[in-house]
Amino acid sequence: MQPDRLIRPLAASLSQQDWAGPALAAHLRQRLPASFVRAPETLAEALIRAFPGPVAPDPALILGLLAHQPEIARLLSHARRHDVAPAVWLQPPPFRPAPALADLPLPRLATCDALADWLALPPDRLTLYADLRGLSARTDSPFAPHYHHHLLPKADGSLRLLEEPKPVLKGLQRHLLRGLLSRVPPHDAAFGFCPGRNCIAAAARHAGEAVVLGFDLADFFPSIGIQRVYAVYRTLGYPRAVAWALAGLCTALTPPKILATPALAAREALSTRHLPQGAPTSPALANLCAHALDRRLAGLARSLGASYTRYADDLAFSGDARIAPILRTAVPRIVAEEGFRLNPAKTRQMPAHHRQCVTGLVVNAGVNTPRAAFDQLKATLHRLARAGDPRRTEPGFLARLSGQIAWVEQVNPARGARLRTRFDAL
Repeated sequence: MQPDRLIRPLAASLSQQDWAGPALAAHLRQRLPASFVRAPETLAEALIRAFPGPVAPDPALILGLLAHQPEIARLLSHARRHDVAPAVWLQPPPFRPAPALADLPLPRLATCDALADWLALPPDRLTLYADLRGLSARTDSPFAPHYHHHLLPKADGSLRLLEEPKPVLKGLQRHLLRGLLSRVPPHDAAFGFCPGRNCIAAAARHAGEAVVLGFDLADFFPSIGIQRVYAVYRTLGYPRAVAWALAGLCTALTPPKILATPALAAREALSTRHLPQGAPTSPALANLCAHALDRRLAGLARSLGASYTRYADDLAFSGDARIAPILRTAVPRIVAEEGFRLNPAKTRQMPAHHRQCVTGLVVNAGVNTPRAAFDQLKATLHRLARAGDPRRTEPGFLARLSGQIAWVEQVNPARGARLRTRFDAL
């Protein structure tokens, strides 16, 4: 009898249990011969030690671990002697979220057919749009890819790739965002793309501190690959096949001809399946994929008596001066351990006697817009007040200017009121 034939059914059934030692041991007692008295607890402890996460790993990982356990060698000998093997596990995969997420109002989707029905798709259309084999990006037909590709110039001369899903896929992603991802709260330190939180609130956490440190995550969206997105959906409770389909719907593979673009930024990250910048689901998924990073960095800040926030790829810390050398050493290490990468050129240390900026706002004493931006708006209004300025009759220009003033009003109502009075007088 081949070892795989013996332990594959065990691995499959274990992957569908509550991932806790007592539950695994109880399941193994049902599956193993009665003479194997200590084996259930021993194997359960080995599994939890190897995979300490809140949800069961994939059967292939369990299979690899079991293959090297002494108890399995004994089981193989027993099976050969009696010509028996564990029965195939016939129970369908359950929806089983991590215990901390069990009360979230998520759609309970245990099969791909259930997922297709929830998305109002025929099953073959789900396969098409999940596109786990990446066929849409590898064909020469201009109609095959599920994304439009836009190249936007960056300040350093390179090109940023914006991947915009085509209408049908965008509709599916919006449904996923509204009906599933928006029901999962991000970490308290995350402020970007979170309802009820914004960059003003993030900046306010750092106002009036002795030192502010900023770090920037490089290639934030494309650096998050499909495996991490799959892991999020598994943690939320979705069985393997459903989690892969969900991950496929929310990730993109950049076509080779786009990857060949000269001066393309993040080319290496874009060459594998990743979160596309431009998809409605990407911000929420990026926040969830960065949850462990936020948890560790928030814990580090707490241990130093400091504050920590993350706005998309912008990490900010503040506190007294002693935190700076500790953070400059610890943050890069934690970021790397969590699978992200810093852009060293954008690391900045801002003491109180210099301008301190977080999310583009000045935080030296309260939260304010940069003086240069305010002065520029004031100068624009002064020029518009002159007779004959043609921009006074351009609705688009005036609408943009009004929006910029509204932003100042949100950050600093007194400053904004002065600008609004001048604007209304035009």
